[in-house]
Amino acid sequence: MPTDSATRTVRVHAPLATVLATIRDVNSQAEWIPEIREAAVLEADERTGLPATARFTASAPVGTDSYTLRYRHRDDGMSWSMVQGRLQTGQEGNYQLDEITPDTTSVTYQLTIHHNLPLPGFIRGRIIRGLVDSTLTGLQKRVES
Repeated sequence: MPTDSATRTVRVHAPLATVLATIRDVNSQAEWIPEIREAAVLEADERTGLPATARFTASAPVGTDSYTLRYRHRDDGMSWSMVQGRLQTGQEGNYQLDEITPDTTSVTYQLTIHHNLPLPGFIRGRIIRGLVDSTLTGLQKRVES
């Protein structure tokens, strides 16, 4: 089973709290992540109100995928793992946020996808790097506007 990973760090000109609120607003991710077609929180944590699980429909070069993620929240980011998927057999991701100044945040996004797609490694690498890049570009535009 192929596994592909990519990591990238960007500086966002926004306070850490603003960036954190944006990534935690799972329902709005379809507005700023180009590949996400639909996003819906299925369960929220009773104590915090933060998303616990969410369902997504996403476009990919090999077709449309649907999957469900389970979230873990921290004061400096958010991570997730896949509960179930159609094209993917697993997914883990993480946003790590670090305050550089009160108005600038370093965002490191790490994404790992497991699947059974018969694609050459160089194409799979290009796809996952493109997903990470477009997500971070969308996040920058969202919080800096």
